[in-house]
Amino acid sequence: MSASFLKGNDCFLVVVDIQEKLHAAMEDTFKEIYFKNCIILIETAKAIGLPIVVSEQYPKGLGSTIDEIAVHLVGIPRLEKLFFSCYRESGIKSAIHAAGRKTAVVIGIETHVCVMQTVLDLKEAGYSVVVASDAVCSRRLHDMHTALDALVCSGVLVYSTEAIAFMLMEKAGTELFKQLSPLFK
Repeated sequence: MSASFLKGNDCFLVVVDIQEKLHAAMEDTFKEIYFKNCIILIETAKAIGLPIVVSEQYPKGLGSTIDEIAVHLVGIPRLEKLFFSCYRESGIKSAIHAAGRKTAVVIGIETHVCVMQTVLDLKEAGYSVVVASDAVCSRRLHDMHTALDALVCSGVLVYSTEAIAFMLMEKAGTELFKQLSPLFK
């Protein structure tokens, strides 16, 4: 897939496994960056009206979505899974289909496991997929970078959070831009 401009009316957001025990284990120097950028993309998605699909990997063992993210997802169901790929879990797959959109923007953890497998499955199913490079994380930076490189080689788009958000906003000076611009300070 060549570089592509994102259009809000065709995108949906997939939030992968930002849970208590997983988040606590993430690489420390990048943890706050990915966390902040996840909030930016969740808030952008909500403001634009993008469907949001949220997964939790085995919450009984790994905990719930962390409170600092959950507060931004009020009213959005958190769908449990055991498969590493969200798309292989029937309830999540149904939620993705129900979104009725063809471009997935993916954020969450861990980049080289659940995020990567979800992205590859979505791509194989015919979706365009964009990974927010600074809104994903792994326990080791090497794993994160290796996964992002592999995804690029497989034809997945990898953009920064700001690139994604500003493409979706399209224009400065609008009420949407005024609403979201404080997130980028």
